[in-house]
Amino acid sequence: MLHSLLILVAEGEEHAGIAQMFEVGQSSFYWTLAIFLLSLPFMWKMVFGPITKALEEREDAARESARAAEAAREETERMKAAIQDDLDAARQEAAKQVAEAKARASAREQELMAAAKAEAERERARARQEIEAALGAARETLRREAVAIAVEVAERVISREFSDADQARLVSEFEQEFAS
Repeated sequence: MLHSLLILVAEGEEHAGIAQMFEVGQSSFYWTLAIFLLSLPFMWKMVFGPITKALEEREDAARESARAAEAAREETERMKAAIQDDLDAARQEAAKQVAEAKARASAREQELMAAAKAEAERERARARQEIEAALGAARETLRREAVAIAVEVAERVISREFSDADQARLVSEFEQEFAS
């Protein structure tokens, strides 16, 4: 059609026809308006309705996506808070277990120290008993040797020898005097 229109313009024969083609009269205006108003419900139902419905569906889908995203964000926040709570609880439990382990180690250390002290005290008492026994034995040996030396000196002094019975009696008397 555009091609035809250009041909007409180029020929120049129907210059007046082209101008009439663009002229709008009152009757054609009313007819156009009437056709438009009569076709408006049809266009509204067949054209604008589906477009409006598609736009509303798109808007609803966008709202639903936004709601789903917000719900997912809230769920993520709840899960993050729950994980943080679990992590805090685990840290507290670990700290509690460490404190309990330290307390058990300290108690065990005290037990071992007490056992070591008791063992050292027993060893010290045993050593004292051994020393006292050795000291008593040494004193007894020293007494006997002192008596023997005294008897020997006395024999030499009086130049006579004692019998075993005399010697035992003298040792016994000397021990009694020496012990007191």
